[in-house]
Amino acid sequence: MPSAPSAPSPIIPDSLPNRPPSPTQLAPRSITHPDQIAAQLALLTKREAELSLSLNALVADRAQIDGALSRLRELGSEVGTLAAEVDGSRSVYSNSKGLGLQSNGHDMYDGPDEGLVERVTRVWETSERVGGKVRRLDEEVGRVREATDIVTEVLELKNALYTLSAAIAKSDWESASRACRRAMSVRQEVIEGGFAGGVVPTPQYPLPPAQTLQELREVLLHTFRTEFDAAAERKDEQNVSRFFRLWPGIGAEEEGLEAYGDFVVGLVKGRSSTAGKSSSPLYYLTSLTNLLEAIAHIIDQHQPVVDKYYGKGRMRTVVGRLVGESDRVVRNLVEGWEEERRVGRLISDTKQSSFPLLHNPSLLPPLFASLNNPAVQQLSLASLANTTSAALPNLSSASTLLQSYAQGGKKGVPQPVQPVAMEEEETGPDPRDVDRVLGELVALGGRWALFRRFVWSRIVDDDEDDDDGEAKDEDTIEDGKQQEQMDVIEQSGSQRAIENLLKVYYEPLEMWFLRMSIEKAHRLDLPDISSRPHLSSILDDTFYLLKLVLGRLLSCGSIATLRSMRQKLAEVIERDYTGVIRKKMDAVYVGQAPSSQDRGTEKDKRERNQRSAFMIHLNDLDVSADYMERLLDETLANLPQVFLKTEIHPVRDEIETLRDITNRFRSTGKAGLEQLFNQLTKPRLRGLLDDCYKDVTYLLDEDSFAEADESDLVRKRFIRAWESLVDGYKDSFTDHNYQTFFNLTVEVLVRPWEKMIQGMRFTELGAIRLERDVRAIANYLSAQTSFGGARDKFTRLQQIATVLNLDADEDPEEFWSNSGVPWRLSKTEYNSIIEQRQ
Repeated sequence: MPSAPSAPSPIIPDSLPNRPPSPTQLAPRSITHPDQIAAQLALLTKREAELSLSLNALVADRAQIDGALSRLRELGSEVGTLAAEVDGSRSVYSNSKGLGLQSNGHDMYDGPDEGLVERVTRVWETSERVGGKVRRLDEEVGRVREATDIVTEVLELKNALYTLSAAIAKSDWESASRACRRAMSVRQEVIEGGFAGGVVPTPQYPLPPAQTLQELREVLLHTFRTEFDAAAERKDEQNVSRFFRLWPGIGAEEEGLEAYGDFVVGLVKGRSSTAGKSSSPLYYLTSLTNLLEAIAHIIDQHQPVVDKYYGKGRMRTVVGRLVGESDRVVRNLVEGWEEERRVGRLISDTKQSSFPLLHNPSLLPPLFASLNNPAVQQLSLASLANTTSAALPNLSSASTLLQSYAQGGKKGVPQPVQPVAMEEEETGPDPRDVDRVLGELVALGGRWALFRRFVWSRIVDDDEDDDDGEAKDEDTIEDGKQQEQMDVIEQSGSQRAIENLLKVYYEPLEMWFLRMSIEKAHRLDLPDISSRPHLSSILDDTFYLLKLVLGRLLSCGSIATLRSMRQKLAEVIERDYTGVIRKKMDAVYVGQAPSSQDRGTEKDKRERNQRSAFMIHLNDLDVSADYMERLLDETLANLPQVFLKTEIHPVRDEIETLRDITNRFRSTGKAGLEQLFNQLTKPRLRGLLDDCYKDVTYLLDEDSFAEADESDLVRKRFIRAWESLVDGYKDSFTDHNYQTFFNLTVEVLVRPWEKMIQGMRFTELGAIRLERDVRAIANYLSAQTSFGGARDKFTRLQQIATVLNLDADEDPEEFWSNSGVPWRLSKTEYNSIIEQRQ
């Protein structure tokens, strides 16, 4: 019979044809080369020899095999014995199938003998029978106990209803309240159950227990309300407090709070009316203050009682009733105030104001009389005197400055010539009326904000979390909870009325007052050249106004008003203050050219005044930035205590955004400073260098070097020219403006100086002379200021001098690469400078 083909072994890989013999065992069907057959035969022969050696070694160690077999037989005997004990069989080991199964497949414990499995099984069945009976017994005991509880509760219900009816008959309301609470403590399913329905009814009260309890409770509620109202009408505080404490005992907190709310509202209504006439400036403010103080006093006095008997947080219901009463009163106050103060007409008048001087600053008088432009019709001094004192009641310096201006001044202020008078027609309301209305509006808003803050402190839960991490994670949830708790105030009619007052009247009147005051400040703008630095009066006047307006804005206590006004305030400052100063700077050098007879002294005076006026405007802008920073810092450090705790951070953010105004002041001032520099200083810098290097050469021998060293012409000429160039700037400019001007001048000076030097030729001694000149001038300029920075501008010049002073035997390339100098010169410039040496 042919042998069946053997399957290829999974561990023997197939061999490729024409492959050299492999020592790996191959499947017979995969052998295709005689060499492979020979190799496989040799491999099988080797394997056969190894197996033979292994079998011989095992046969030779017969004693070890016999010992192992003996131990296995002993273990088998022990195993059989144990299996017989477990299965309950007494058969020998050879007949055992192990653990309860005979050779015939039947269980061994079918016979009379019992094994361990059978015993365990019987114990389990017994425990199940006993446990089942115990569970059934527990269920029966539970039902008995439940029935007992029901009987007990029904008896308690019957007893409580009897006591309740008896107490009502005796008008013993405290006992009735306790009995009603006992009856209501019985489970509802027991009260409505059939057992209670059959046991509790009596001939006196035949109705079902639930209906009887409800009727008796209604009797209590009606009696409590009647007696409470009667005690409140008699102003019997003892009985008011007595019946107020009884409502929570019968689960009638809402009814009790409703009655108590009516009581406290009656207290508010019964307060004495405000004395005085409605035309009095303080009538409406006093009325609102009295109302809010009365409500706050009630809340402060009665909240502990409400929290004690009704639970913490229930005072919000009473506060809601009180705020509802305030809504009615506040609405009447607002309507009366609008009619009495005629604020609608004020708003209409403010809309007619055109602010011509803010829209056309060329109409403003210049700082100095010599700068008057006859081509432009300007305001006369008489018109200023007639219109300013009444329009600027809050500018403490206005009348003084105007008087000093008219009398010639004692501050070194030039006496202006009388310009052509311009007919001007005053439009808009009286600023004093507007100021009074603004003060009243701010006071009304502030009073309401204080009351709102007080209510927030009393009804909002402020539980602090000890875990900072968890507190941060729950900030949003906490804010939402507080907002919900404050809805009683935030959604009230009083809040809407006050916010509407501020939006409709305060915001437009405040913006009109600010713009009008800034316009008047521009009219009164006078220079003070006796001060160091030189400034004008508009600076103090404007920032007095800003401090006043910002203080009133925050005192309103309305974050919505703050957000709205903050943007408007920034726009007014940018347009009416910064923008007008910028236009006044542009107009300084725009005017009629001096006539032939004015050339000389008058021309010099006009040029000096032009420069002084321009510098004063620049100083005003620079100091305005400092004033603005200081004003905001002081405001943040002294915020009015009228905002809620949750509003402090948003309020600070709104104020911080006003710091952008500081950047606008500085950017406008920098642009004007560059304009002044380009117009007056930059054209003279090229001539300064030409004068310094007139007849100066660096092609020096020993004699000419000694002569140049002794004369020191470049340094002396530079100092003389520099002092003439910056004369008056240091004493007139602010420190910041002078620093900017100084750095700009030096920076523009050194660039042509570098080009001039790069066009010269140098001997060895000439290079030494150049280095001394550069160092001397750099030291001089550095000594002129306290802020430094001049020496850094001379770095390239000093490096040029260093390169020119290289020794003749020193390799320039080596010095460039390994000197360690942080070069400001390019390699091309370096090589060019090397070529300048002779």
